[in-house]
Amino acid sequence: MVNNVYDLVTRTMEREFPGRVAFRWVEDTTGTVKEKTYAEYAQDIRRAAAWFARNIPEVEGKRVVLLSRNCYEYGVNTFGAVLAGAVLVTMNQKKTWDELSWELELAEPALILNDGVDYGCRDQLEAAYGERLRPMDVWKDTAPGGLEKKIDPNALMVMLFTSGTTGRSKGVMLSQKNLFSAMPAFLDPFDDVKKYTGWNTDEFSSLSALPMFHISAMTSLVSWSITGHSINLCNNLKYFYRDLGAMHSEVMAVVPVLLKSIYSDVMKGRRDRLNGLCVLTCGAAMFDPKILSDMMEKGFFVAQMYGLTETCGDGAWNSSQEAKYLTSVGHVDNSCEYKLDDGELCMRGTPIMLGYYKDPEATAEVIDKDGWFHTGDIARLEEDSYMYLTGRKKNLIILGSGENIT
Repeated sequence: MVNNVYDLVTRTMEREFPGRVAFRWVEDTTGTVKEKTYAEYAQDIRRAAAWFARNIPEVEGKRVVLLSRNCYEYGVNTFGAVLAGAVLVTMNQKKTWDELSWELELAEPALILNDGVDYGCRDQLEAAYGERLRPMDVWKDTAPGGLEKKIDPNALMVMLFTSGTTGRSKGVMLSQKNLFSAMPAFLDPFDDVKKYTGWNTDEFSSLSALPMFHISAMTSLVSWSITGHSINLCNNLKYFYRDLGAMHSEVMAVVPVLLKSIYSDVMKGRRDRLNGLCVLTCGAAMFDPKILSDMMEKGFFVAQMYGLTETCGDGAWNSSQEAKYLTSVGHVDNSCEYKLDDGELCMRGTPIMLGYYKDPEATAEVIDKDGWFHTGDIARLEEDSYMYLTGRKKNLIILGSGENIT
């Protein structure tokens, strides 16, 4: 299996799946569907990598921040920045200026690529970082360049921010090795879908509505490229049904608020609105078992998953379609070891983060001297290795959108 970004672009995108569609999206101004093949995607990644290398002095290790809604360029910049040698930093563009300025000051970005939309603090962003702001497609007129396989697999490659359970947000540091070692957890379920349903999963498309600064979207950019599948972009939930209707999608990762809407359509006989959607992956929160059961009875394949930003989204995956496992977040994954410490779930393995950026004290609070990451989740593990979450060690509220708040 591919285990690095260089091979992902030069081997998988350019040689294995060049003609397949990598991205689709609905153009807001015309309402038409646009597409990019993997060959085109790879060429744009080469453009971005060349632009970053030429325009960021001593680019190695410099931070490039993405501050944007979902778009094709988000994927291009993700791989282009790291292949140039920069550290990619993804941020939630809808946070308050107090929260966002804290994260930007911590990251010390060399550049901030953004979509130009005012999410409530545009004036403050321009005043503080105007000379470092660039459009998401800043590389569009750059000639594609050569790529080098130079990323240290153990070094910081990507940083995502998480609220944690208390205080300020923390920068979760992930390496290339972290990210790719978690990939079996996101690739193996396709075999489960095929086994349970007989469906041909080789050229599935996924509607991507979760924000790309989220770990699940980051892992999807990698895993769906490995398999040559297509990502259909939805950059605003108010256009959810428009985008779903315009772009046939078999798969979608959902949070409770989206699942309830889909469930309502199915139960009211409006399944045609879903345009072929048949596989739902449920994560980031607890889901109503009755809804899951009803969706399965209606012919949907429903999978649940458990993971954290600190574990590259790895943790557990529930592909079982049996009623007795409806309340389980899944079977523990082989990429990690698991144990319970006074009821708290702990994980150890290659997908576990490098630590919190510039915060050794917070890192030491969650990763002990033996390398065990303490998740903060109270769980029970059954003899069949299925895991059930029963609470939080510290208070945490998970909204229907999947966001964590304290």
